[in-house]
Amino acid sequence: MAESMNIAIVGAAGKMGSWFAALLHGQGHDLLLVDTRRGEVERLAGSMERCRVGQPADAGGADVVIIAVPVDAVEPAMRELSAYVREGQAVIDLSSLKGAPQRAAEKHLPRVVFLGVHPMFGAGADGLAGHNVILTPVGERSRDLAARVQRYVEPQGAHVVTMSPDEHDEVMAVVLLIPALVVAVVARTILDTGRLAEAREVSGTSLEVLMALTESMLGVGSSLYSTLLAALPAAPSVASALELSAAHFSRLVRDGDRDGLLEEFNTLGRELGSVDRRASDAYGRMYAMLEALQRYPTTPRPKAGAEDPQPPSTC
Repeated sequence: MAESMNIAIVGAAGKMGSWFAALLHGQGHDLLLVDTRRGEVERLAGSMERCRVGQPADAGGADVVIIAVPVDAVEPAMRELSAYVREGQAVIDLSSLKGAPQRAAEKHLPRVVFLGVHPMFGAGADGLAGHNVILTPVGERSRDLAARVQRYVEPQGAHVVTMSPDEHDEVMAVVLLIPALVVAVVARTILDTGRLAEAREVSGTSLEVLMALTESMLGVGSSLYSTLLAALPAAPSVASALELSAAHFSRLVRDGDRDGLLEEFNTLGRELGSVDRRASDAYGRMYAMLEALQRYPTTPRPKAGAEDPQPPSTC
């Protein structure tokens, strides 16, 4: 990508749209911010120099158009842009699905150079460093654009993986859907026990990490995950496989089969260790996550008041 570009962001007032606006603005690019939420996008533009608010019709003059809208709004956005984009213009979609947006681009934006990009992080990230970015080019011109994007993000610390749009969606059924289903089951089960407050008061390492994941995903990602669960082609088969696995372990627990449970846990540990190079340091990584969570303690620390005993000034 060029040193300084004119970049249009459609959906700029959203979480990822505003995240990329801040990133690109900080790197010296001129921005055209497009969003139906006029007040929010005007406030965003007002906070940064070299930014202006525009309409889809203005996007045709940009060097690059970035579509940063929810999954179910991608095709309508492309349909609206179709009358304004020009031959050979670079258009990048950031949504969490890649098969359907690719087909929508081929239908509505056949003149552009289209590239699916999936940043595997949320708007809470400090930057690209240490994060995965998936590129899903189709065709020679798209592969050339993917190479430019890769040269742009890798020096910033991103890890780039390239795959086809359909392969991406198959992998996302594992990467996104299994965690989404698991945290939903965890939340429902823990709430139904009626012991959440007590459990949080005395929680150890594993529950602390699990609840942080559960509450963060359900707190900020409900719309995304419900859309993905309903839209990804592989979602039903993954959900069925998860159900079978849960039923199997539930049966072992009901039968009090300690030996069976031990064998399953040991076998799973060995299998994971043989295929996942990160399994060997998983325990250390879990404690690193826990140390980060200590900044937000489960048990709120009471604030010292005038009536509270004060610590002695000397030992």
